[in-house]
Amino acid sequence: MSGAENVHLIGWVLIFLMVLLSQTLLLFGAYFKLDQIEDHFNASHLVSINRNTAGNGPFGRMNRLRLIGALTGSFYQHQMLDSYAFMEAEILPERLKKWAETPKKLMRIALVSAGLLLLWSGFVSLRATISNPMSDLKLLYTAILIAFITLVIIVSLMRVYISFFKLEELESHLNDSYFVGRNRRVMGDGLYGRHYRLAHLSTMLREDDAFLLRSDPHCIDEIKHFPLHLRRWVVIPNLMFAYSIVGLCAYWLCGKYAGLLT
Repeated sequence: MSGAENVHLIGWVLIFLMVLLSQTLLLFGAYFKLDQIEDHFNASHLVSINRNTAGNGPFGRMNRLRLIGALTGSFYQHQMLDSYAFMEAEILPERLKKWAETPKKLMRIALVSAGLLLLWSGFVSLRATISNPMSDLKLLYTAILIAFITLVIIVSLMRVYISFFKLEELESHLNDSYFVGRNRRVMGDGLYGRHYRLAHLSTMLREDDAFLLRSDPHCIDEIKHFPLHLRRWVVIPNLMFAYSIVGLCAYWLCGKYAGLLT
């Protein structure tokens, strides 16, 4: 086994151990801290419904703690319908909050590491393909694949630029939004936090009034009057990033299946 293969194997072993540690902490917190945590959610329908539907089995309690982790960090769109749950999560004591946040952070690190390993494997495969003689079809495929990778890199850098140099201006037009303020307070100013705040802005700008009326009604007028030139800064790069990632993965898998990549 070559040195590169050893590094690749060690990387996947470390990722597996990180996932295992994350789930171990989640299981421990679910059995020994969950009841204390849920006692702080008195007005939240989301937490009480999840308690009744998920049950008290190991997976049910872990899912209940995962919900608390979503309320204290990054969340799913449908969870916005219970803003009281987020308000209660913000005042959750730090000694309890860490039991919901730490497993999620470890899992996020593991997923990012897995993505980087897959990206590295893709570059190794692409380099091996380029280094060998290629047919016209393989040459065309490789050129398009490199164009996809270049597009993903450009769009990613564009999102980083917007996150660090345009985000405050964008958020200033939604001062009445609870979730924009909440994300600013909770997610912070790190790379991941700013990326999430930008992604959430894109989601809000594409939502209809019916959803906003139930989740964040105070921002409806602000969204209607959101400047068009700033809206493009949010929505277009976000859609380009999503479509380019999906397109790159699908194109790469097609090349693997067709034998166009070594």
